[in-house]
Order: sequence, then structure tokens, then C-alpha cells
Amino acid sequence: MARSIRLGTISVVALTLAACGGGGSDSAGPANGGSSSVSSSTIIKNAKDYDVSRLNTAAKTIANAQYKGKTTDAQVDLTLAQQAFNLLFNDSVMTLPELAEQDFTDDVINGAIKKTYTCDQGGSVAYDGKVSDSSTGIIAMNYQNCWLYSNGAAISGSTAIAIESVSENAVKYSLFIDKLTWTYEGTPYTLSGVVSVDEGFNQTNGSYEADTSQHVALTIGSEQYKLEGNFNISEYSYDSVNHAEVDFYVGSKGKLVIEADSPEYFSPYMYRGEVIIAGNKTSSFLFEDGFIRYLEDSDNDGNYDIGTFLVDADDLISGNLAGRNLVAIADMSAPPIVNAPGFYPDEIVNTTTPITVSGGYYYDSDTEDEDLSVSYRWYLNGNLVEDVVGDTFPAYRAVFNDVLEVSMVISDSANTVESDRTSIVLSDAPAEVVLENLPEAVSPGEYVEFKASVSDPDLGDNQGAPTLVSAPSGATINDEGVINWQVPTSQLFKTQLYAFGFSTGLDGAEVVKTHVSVTNHDVQELARSGVEVPKLNNSMVVGDFDHDGDNEVLSTDSANRVFLLSYQNGIYNQTWMYPYLLEQGGTIKQVLSTDFDNDDYPDIIVISENSVSVITDIDVPATTLFTTDNYIHSAVLGDIDNDGDDELAYLYSSYAYGETNQIAVVDLSSPESPLFTFTAEETDEIALGNVDNDTHLELVTNSGLVYDLETGENQWFLGAGFSSSHIAVADINGDGIDEIVGADSWSYIYVYSAQNKSQITSIENFNTCDISAGRLTVDSNPVLLVGDCQWGNIHAMKLSNNSLTSVFSIDMVDHGSASLTLGDADNDGLNELLWGTGTTHSGEDLLVTADVTATSATIKTAATTHQLDSFNAAGWADLYPGDERAVFFVPSTGSGYDGSKVLLMEKTGNYITSEEVSSNWDNSGIAVTTDYNNDGAGDLFLPTAQTYDGAFAAMRLNDFSIQYEITGSYSNDVSVIKAFDFNNDGFDDAVYVDGRTLKAVDVKNQVMLATYTMPQYFRDFDIVAMNGSVYVALSLGDEITELLTPTTSGFSILASTDTSCTRLTFINADSDAATELACYNDQNQSLVLFDVTDTSLTKTSDVRINTTIIDMVANPMTSANQTLIVTSANDDDYLEYYGVSELSEMTAEGISIWKSPSLIGSARKYSLHTRKSSEGNLEVLMATTRAMYWLGRAE
Repeated sequence: MARSIRLGTISVVALTLAACGGGGSDSAGPANGGSSSVSSSTIIKNAKDYDVSRLNTAAKTIANAQYKGKTTDAQVDLTLAQQAFNLLFNDSVMTLPELAEQDFTDDVINGAIKKTYTCDQGGSVAYDGKVSDSSTGIIAMNYQNCWLYSNGAAISGSTAIAIESVSENAVKYSLFIDKLTWTYEGTPYTLSGVVSVDEGFNQTNGSYEADTSQHVALTIGSEQYKLEGNFNISEYSYDSVNHAEVDFYVGSKGKLVIEADSPEYFSPYMYRGEVIIAGNKTSSFLFEDGFIRYLEDSDNDGNYDIGTFLVDADDLISGNLAGRNLVAIADMSAPPIVNAPGFYPDEIVNTTTPITVSGGYYYDSDTEDEDLSVSYRWYLNGNLVEDVVGDTFPAYRAVFNDVLEVSMVISDSANTVESDRTSIVLSDAPAEVVLENLPEAVSPGEYVEFKASVSDPDLGDNQGAPTLVSAPSGATINDEGVINWQVPTSQLFKTQLYAFGFSTGLDGAEVVKTHVSVTNHDVQELARSGVEVPKLNNSMVVGDFDHDGDNEVLSTDSANRVFLLSYQNGIYNQTWMYPYLLEQGGTIKQVLSTDFDNDDYPDIIVISENSVSVITDIDVPATTLFTTDNYIHSAVLGDIDNDGDDELAYLYSSYAYGETNQIAVVDLSSPESPLFTFTAEETDEIALGNVDNDTHLELVTNSGLVYDLETGENQWFLGAGFSSSHIAVADINGDGIDEIVGADSWSYIYVYSAQNKSQITSIENFNTCDISAGRLTVDSNPVLLVGDCQWGNIHAMKLSNNSLTSVFSIDMVDHGSASLTLGDADNDGLNELLWGTGTTHSGEDLLVTADVTATSATIKTAATTHQLDSFNAAGWADLYPGDERAVFFVPSTGSGYDGSKVLLMEKTGNYITSEEVSSNWDNSGIAVTTDYNNDGAGDLFLPTAQTYDGAFAAMRLNDFSIQYEITGSYSNDVSVIKAFDFNNDGFDDAVYVDGRTLKAVDVKNQVMLATYTMPQYFRDFDIVAMNGSVYVALSLGDEITELLTPTTSGFSILASTDTSCTRLTFINADSDAATELACYNDQNQSLVLFDVTDTSLTKTSDVRINTTIIDMVANPMTSANQTLIVTSANDDDYLEYYGVSELSEMTAEGISIWKSPSLIGSARKYSLHTRKSSEGNLEVLMATTRAMYWLGRAE
């Protein structure tokens, strides 16, 4: 229907009549008034022949005849009052058709209209009437299944309209109806009667109003209604009723006398007003400042004595009021106001997920919150789930395609109010694979047998034996779902994840993927990152972690790297780095050390934001000791119970940043049950030590708390705190009992005695970044070590005669200090003092070492480290015949302040770097190894930009000397570089991209071979020799990939396709000798394969993959049916600093074969190199922003 009209405001504004004009008789009726023997229906059909009086009588007669219901007084109750209110005053209860829709202006001839109009969607309406020059007149309208766009149903029946007067601001007319019928949403309607309207502008109140007199009967389905009475209606804002006095008959109930007074706002949203409904007794809906009261005069004494509050207008209109209790007026209580529960639409839930909603707002004007009862109602497919009344809906109760709704229910002593419902959409739960009888540990070369089954949580039952869609080579499945697999004998990682894909075998069934982990501790991944320093304190330890008899420095970058540094030939080299991202842990906060496995060697404890892990052997993956949803801020180790094993105390909070307020002490062998927990508000650091004369350690916080770790009792609380920031515990006066030392970030260092519960002394220190304590020499007493902030010093102090005195002070070297550490780092039998600096400004981070004696310190200047920022793998090269190195290009150093370097790595992991190659301000990052002159000494094609002037060079690697260079200007920008025998003379040439120009240069002969200027921006290229010719695949712009071949001095385009390729690589993906082209389309995240000929690129497959490919190369292990070796980004954490990468193998159709654990840093483009090793296995050289990897290297 075009609009919703409530029964009490039936109205038709005959605008077309008012505008048409005429020219015929001014008479509105016949000369004789018509014959009395004519039926009422005939009078309506021939309305132009009768006056308004006869039409009025006829319409009322028809209405009275149509209504055959009860006429006695109805039994009044709340539900009948609600029904009557909605029928008379609610816009949305029923929908009546619009009439007189046709514009017949042009069809009036000599004051008469007689024409049949075809309705928009079928049927017709016949107009027959007279219209005067003053726009008055009478027209009969006979509808025959007339279906107009403005109405939602076909209408039939006779109607007539009489316009009695028309002026600029007023109109008076009557509408006469004889059994007008229609069906809407399956319900039949019949309407008869008369509506008389006198509407116009009210000069008194300045509004447009209509007075209506109605005498109509309406049958809706099997129920009959009749209305007799008058309405005053405001045409301003949706036909609101100002006042009404009517007799309203409900066929099954009887007669109601209704009076409505709504002086403000609009029914049914009246802010003030009253609707009185009288039958066998009188009731009233009273609207008072937003509240609605229903009142009844149950004993007809003229006074209301019982009633109830309604929640709001929605409760009045659509609430189920049948069970609403009526109470004495004095006992009535205003109902609570309650909003629907909250549920974030972005939250993805499915049948496996318990679904929790947040409470909606609620308020009760006359009841305190604590006296209200709060519950929830859950509806599943419209049915109330009676056993769930809390805010969480259990898992596996609702499934995909179910309709799940929840409301909030608030009850006071008298009312129970239910909110609107919140709808929750369940996603399709992914099918699950269950592997049975799979060994706990699978080793390379092993034969394994296990069973797989696939189930869909939404179906709630096992789906039986699956189909094996994809699997590693050598895996088969039988009809019972039993898989037999000969595990490959070699792999690149200690832990390698092999992919299996299953399906139920049904058409369109989901492919479910899982991985089987294969472990080989003999695999030695080589990972390096250069020397980094911790940004946080207590994050370096000196000890023999690789069991070689010499000490190393255990350290971290306070992000995602854990490594060992060894002092070799007067400098520190990184001799081990943990190759994987520590799973589930978040950012690394600290590295600590204890003999966790009791093998008399120190083990590595890694404290991450959300976990604690242990590495007991550098050749074995880390073991997670525990995880937490809270955020760990710092930790310390100590043997609190004198059992020979250290316990861990850690400081944590529920937030990643800001103040911490909780401390836990755990046994590392059973950390799930803390030994102690303490609340320590506004605490920054904690320490362990024996600050009294008992045998057990105490826990000390910088905020002024001392706890005994035998009993957990508080021994001292200094309300002012020991310091604003730092805390240390040590016997710095040699009396056998540890002192407490606190340091503010700004201002003072304090020394306290826990025994006396007093401050011993203090000393001013401008700005402190770290404090610790230890013995400078074996036979000296512990000293206090203080690291300044900004451009300060490192101090050693002792407590003598209750005063802090200086032992020595040395320059800090750079900005700030972190992790002051004592130990024999250079294995000379004497301690060194180490610290990180440069971490509090944007410049280079440095590791500084000082030789110390009992009274002095001397910085080992040559041992101060330098920072490598990020890495690109360039390939392998011989420095001299048989003397091979892995080669990496370092685009920037010194935290971005210094230029590029070249790094040469041995198989042992030892490496050297060149001096700065160029300033490289344009951050060119791609280089490639070659032996362009075939002299047996490896070379490197690399960018050599000075400031922003792009340039290309060839470097001899054994002495880092530039052999050839093409300088450039600001407009030059060297990006991708490849080495390829472009002119087939037996020597590698350089093929590289400079801005939008592809260039091929014969470096040996210093000749430009070819150039090609791209019409759009460059994306990627690859080059191949095929059938004796050279071909270049080039992707540019958003949708162009071209196949080029060289000409005399340029390139010609052989073929083009409208596919965007972020990465391109030639591959032989099938069993024939022809070459294919693999393309990664990042716009669709798909892998595309093309057949390649000398004249065409023909797409053979285009498969969406769930992988963001960064780099890909053909697997060199075979020359046919090749797969792809791929580096990819973790989409959840693809950030330069904390990035995560994976290395994997997949088919050219995108089917995964295996993948690595999560690797450290974001994979770099054009930084993946593969070859078949001398042992016949896959060997990979790759780099990320944070690490260099040499995998599968022959020992």
C-alpha cells in the first residue's frame, strides 16, 4: 500500500477535483432528489444523480447492514483497550487504499466526466460525475480489480466523492463507500460507510485542521468493526488526533464509547493527553511526561481504583498485555526503562563460540539499581530458550542460518520489562579435521599411518571418511580415511609444517586444511641480524650458553630477536640467533638466565608480553612455560626457598602500557599455580634479595613494599616509596645484609636499611636510566652501578660510612643507557661492564664494553658495535674459486643515519661487512650476485645512490671494489636488478629497472644493449631464455602484463594481458619442456598461470589463495613439474618493525605443500634465492627486514 491510514482518520483530499474546474451545472444533485425505491448501492453508483443528503443516508444504510456484530456494552479490559486504541489511533495497524488517484483534468467536458481508466498494474476504475466551475461536484468511482502502484492490492467496489465547497485554504467534502474490498497479506478487507471532512486553516491556533464525521463499517478477516463519531485532526505532522468522541463497535466484544484528548505531540506518542474507553466499565490511557498509565474504574463509582504502568508507546502498541497484572493505584510502580543488549556487529561468532553480550542501559525512576533484577532472554528461531538467562549463550546451541536474538529483562517489585531484541548473526563454522593415531613426534624419513575425519560443527555430527584433496608427496588415503605417508627425508627447519587438505567429497564441499608437524633437531637454520642492544633493563646476561667452554653475551632487541654475542678478535659478533618468532608471546621484554634443566649450563628464559619461554639448548626450539592474558612488564629470578632452583617473580597488569599493580611469584616447573601474588600499586620495578638476617629472600618494589617470600607477609611499607622508578638490592657496604637502593628518573638515588626501616643516605643524580649491582672483581665487595640518561656517564658507587662514594665514572658514549651487565664477556678471566646506549634517541644503537678493575673502568673502543638496519639477500658468490659466501645487501645502517653496506657470511655464520658503499638516501634495496667476467671471483650488481641520485655499479666482492658504475641524477631510481646473459655471449649482463625504464647493460664490455620505457609505473619483471631467444615478462600499471623480446637496441611487445602481477616468475609447471609464467595478483590475492609462446600469453589457471605473497621463485629441485618456493607476509602483523614472515612451498595452482614456523621480520621483495645443494637438497637464502637466513646449507 502507498500509505498506512488508521481507521479513525479515513480521509481523501480530492486535489484533482479541486483543480479540474468545469462548465456544467452548479447543481450537486438531481432535480427531484431521486426515487425512494432505489437501492442504496444504486444511489452510490449513480452519485451524480443524487444530492449529498441521499448519498449520506445510503452510505450509512450500507454500513449498518454490513455490521452484524454485538451492540451491547463490551467487557472492558486492558487487551480490548489496547486493540481499540490501535485501531483508532495507530498508523500501522491497518492499511487502507488510496482513492481518487487519477488525474482527469483533461477529460472534463462541459462540466462532466465520464471515462474508464486502466490501472497501473491491472483492472480499471470508471469515473462518472459532474464538476462545476467552482470545483464543486459529485463523482462516482467504480473500481474493478484496480491495482495501482500506490496501493499494494487490487480494490473493487463503488465509491463516490462530493465536494461541497472549495477555497484557497479550505475544502469540504464527503466520501461514500459501498463494500470496497481488497486483500492485503492474505487478509480480506471490506469497507462501507461515509466520511465527511471539513478541513482548512484554523486562524486561532495557526494550524491546518480537519473535522471529520464518520459512520463506517470495516470487516477485517472474520472480525467486524463499526465507527460512529467525530474527530478533530491536525494535518500538521502525520494526521494527529487532537480530539475524538466516537462509538466504536467490535463485533465479538460489543460497544465502546471512546473519548480522546491529545493536546500535545502526536498519537500514539502523546507526551500528554488521555484516551478514555468505556463499556461495561470505564478505563483510561493516561499519558504523563513520557509515562503511560492504564487505569480502570472497576466498580463504576466514578473513580479509577486499579491500574498498571506501560513501559512506553511500543509496549502500548505491540506489547503482549494479556498477562499484565492490575494493582491498586497506590501500589503502582513506574516500570524500568531498558535498552537492548549490546553486541558488536564486527565480532565474528559461530556455533563453536560462546556468545556474550554487554548489558544495555537501564533505569528505574522509583527503584534503586541494587533492588532491580537483571536477566536475559535468548530466542532461537523465535522460540525462547528457557534454560539460558545469563549474558552468555553456550557454544553449539545455535548453528549457521539460525536466527539468534537476545533481550534484556529488568524487574522491580511490580513490573517486568523486556527490552528490544538484539539480533546476532552466526558465521558458517569452518569444518574441522581430526587426526587420530598420529605420533606425538614425526621425524623425517619415517613411515606414518594415521586416520583423518572431517566434521562440520554446524551439522553436529561426524562426516565420515574424507577425500584427500591435497597432501605432500607420498601420502595416500583409503576408504576408511586412513592415511599412509612416507615423510620426506630432508627439510629446511627443525620444525616444518606439512599441509593436508581434506573434503567430504560432496559437490561444493569445503576444503579443510591442517598441518602435520615434522621435527628434526639436527637441522641447523642459520639466522643472523647483526648486533642489537636491549631497550629495557635487566636484559643481558653473560654465560656459556652454547656449551663451548667460553662465555657469550645473551641479549635481545626488546622486540622479537634473541641472540648470543661472542667476543672474537677484539670485536663482538653475533654467533647465534633464535630463528623463529616466539609464538603467542608478543613483544619480548627481557632475557634472563637460570639452569632450568639442571645440566650445569645456563638456560635462556625469555620474558614476553604475554608468555614466558625457555630455551634449554640453542639447537632446540623454545618451550612455552606459560601464557597469560595479562601483560608482563618485567621479571626477576631468584632462589626464594634455597632449593637450588630459581623462582620467577614478575610484574604485570591488564594493560600493555601504563602503571602496573600486580606481582606473581611462580615455580618455573609449575607456573600455573603461583606461590605468591601481591598487589603493588604504581610499581615500575621489582627486585629480589635478602634485606634482613633470615635465610630467605625478600621481594622489594620501588613503590616501597618489602615482602617475605617464606610467608608472603609484608615486612615494610614505606608510604613515600623507595623511588619513583628504579630499584636494586645488594650488599654495597659489605655487612652481609643487602641494602635497598632506589633511584628516581630525575633527582635522587636513595639507600635504605630494611632492618632499621630507615633511609641510610641519598645522593643527587640528574637523570637515571638504570641501576644494578655486582662485584667488579672476584674479591671485591658489590658496588652500585648507575647508568645516566641523555648524554651522561656510567657510575660505580659504594656505601662507606653510610654515604655513597664514587668508585669510578666513565663516559656513556652515546644517548641513554640500558641493561648494565657485569661478566667475563671476553673470557680473559676478568669482568667487563656492558651496556646498551643510543636507544633513547633516533640515532644508532650501540653495545659498549668496559674493562673494569676494583677501582677503574676503561672502554674497549674497538669492541663498540655498529647497527645494521635491514637486509636483502643477494645470492651466493665465491670470493675466490672454492671460497663461497652468502651475500647480503644492507640498504642502511646506524638506525637510518648511515648508508649501505655489503655483508659476506660464511657457512658458520661468521660475517664481515664492507665500508659504507653509498649514502643510499633513496633506500634502494635490491642487489644480486654474479661473476660477470667469469674470472672465478664473485661480483655483485648493486645500487649505489648518493643522496637521492640513483646509480648502478658492479662490485668485486673479495675486496669490495667498484669495477664499473653508471652514475645518475635525482631522476634516476634503480630498483630491481637481475644478472642474466642477455646477449648470449657467455657473460652475465645487468638487467635492471631505473624509474620507468628497463635497461640491459653489458657490464663486461660497458655497452648499453637495450632499453624500454614503460607507459605506466613498474611492478615486476622476470627474464628467461627459451628456444634460443630471450623473453622478458613485464608487469606495469594496474592491469598490464607484457611479453617482450629484445630488438637491436630496444624491445618489441609480443603479447599482452590485462592481468595485474605484483610478482612474476618463469617456471616449468608441467611435464613438457615449455616454460610457463606464474603471476601473483595482489588485487585478487590469486595465483595466475600462463602458457608462454613467442607470440602469446594464455591464461591456464587463476586460483585464489589465502596467502599474501612477497616473493616467489621456481623450485630448482626438478626441471619439470616445478613448484614454487614462496615468502609470504602474516597479514595480521605485516609491520616493518614487528613483522612476521613464512617460507613455504606450493604448487603453481596455489596448493600448499609445507610451510615454515613464523620467521622474524617482514619478508623482503627480490630477497629469495634457491639452489640444489651439493648434497642434493633444497638450499635457500632469504632475508627479512629483521634477519638473514641461510637454510639447508651443506655442513
